[in-house]
Amino acid sequence: MPLYAGYAEVINAGKTIQNEDQSSAKMLVLSQHQGTEMNGLSDEKKVESRNGSVGEIDDDQMLTPGGDESVRHLYVVNCKSEKSNIFAPRADAALFSLFDGHAGSAVAVVASKCLHEHVKSRLCEVLDTLLHMDRYENLNFGKRRSESSYSMSKMNEEDECRIHSEHLVKGALETSFLDMDEQISQDKQVWRLPGGCAVISVLVFLGKLYVGDCRAILVTSDGTKALSRDLTPASERKRLQELAYRNPELIGNSFSRLEYSKKLTRSDLKSRVLYRDWFMDGWAVKTVKESDLRPPLISESSRKKRLLNTIGVSRGFGDHHLLTVDERLNIKPFLSAVPEITVTNLRDMNTLTDKDVVIVASDGLWDVLSNEDAGLIVRSTLGSTDSADSSRYTQAAQDLVAAARGQQASGNLKRWIMNSGGHASYDDITVFVIPLKYCAAPPTNFEEEEDDEMLSLE
Repeated sequence: MPLYAGYAEVINAGKTIQNEDQSSAKMLVLSQHQGTEMNGLSDEKKVESRNGSVGEIDDDQMLTPGGDESVRHLYVVNCKSEKSNIFAPRADAALFSLFDGHAGSAVAVVASKCLHEHVKSRLCEVLDTLLHMDRYENLNFGKRRSESSYSMSKMNEEDECRIHSEHLVKGALETSFLDMDEQISQDKQVWRLPGGCAVISVLVFLGKLYVGDCRAILVTSDGTKALSRDLTPASERKRLQELAYRNPELIGNSFSRLEYSKKLTRSDLKSRVLYRDWFMDGWAVKTVKESDLRPPLISESSRKKRLLNTIGVSRGFGDHHLLTVDERLNIKPFLSAVPEITVTNLRDMNTLTDKDVVIVASDGLWDVLSNEDAGLIVRSTLGSTDSADSSRYTQAAQDLVAAARGQQASGNLKRWIMNSGGHASYDDITVFVIPLKYCAAPPTNFEEEEDDEMLSLE
């Protein structure tokens, strides 16, 4: 495992044989020329004009002072030249991802094989600029500086858009997630890829952790801290309601975009009820009309909020052809593939010990364990194991899985309970335990895996 991370999984808590969770852990060796090759720039000198078009330019035009001033260089690369390969900027990164599939594992399997390639490609595209910006920011670390400490630009001094290195990494992740979803859309034209998957990734790069799109927590001696949040129809109510407000044809006359304080029936007509719309954090009062009796955009079914009475997720990959059962409405416009990314700077932490970790898990764990419960289990495991044993992080992951899986109730083969007495998980459970000590100072004795070569994803 990269960075001595621990890993454990159990299929559907051991109750069935079908596994819809998938995972991937990769060390990525990044170099500028790899990214440009992926975009067809390997043997050509290409430029971007002010109107945004990309074309070729010859050496004379590039070197002549009197050349067209409307042209600015995007990249000047010759990846096949020996000199270019020797001096191309390089960097290492680690990417941990979990893919929680639904309606089958096919999309989760494809994403586990390909997402890291898209991330690698997008990071390589901006690597030179990114490393230069990171060096500049580190030189000024701790010094008083303006809010805009670095501008990628040299564009226009009056331009107030200032860009930092982490903005380029976030942009690379955001676009790579869209790339992955688009690949799945194209693959669906050829292969049978039903369903979709939720995803969470942790990128360890240049002393920072980039986390998106579901829940990960930081466990240290000071306690437990959420690094990201669950993105569900309930937590994304306002975004989903606004989509329905801006595009009413998405729900037609079949659903109401409003959230109500109670489930409405015909007996509530002309009575007053509390409601919330897309722009509201609080609640207001309205008189119930016939249109309010339509099923709500976000409903509660079996203790889980569902979008359009169909699906319990609001972000992820796939589901391109998912329709509501009765109304045959397309659900994909509501399902965003763009991750919500949080950044944790390890340089801001005073000290890092071998007991400071990040826990990344599928909802098979989080459905039954709180952040604090998970933190206590990991602290207990790491506190009772030898600090020189790198397998202790796998032991911590296994202990988390075992706690969420629970045990069979005596005399009842279908009932599984936790030690606390509550219901155990009935979902796939997958867990990474990532030690921060090695994120801040990654081991240097790894070799990039053979299957991690740059692949053509077109």
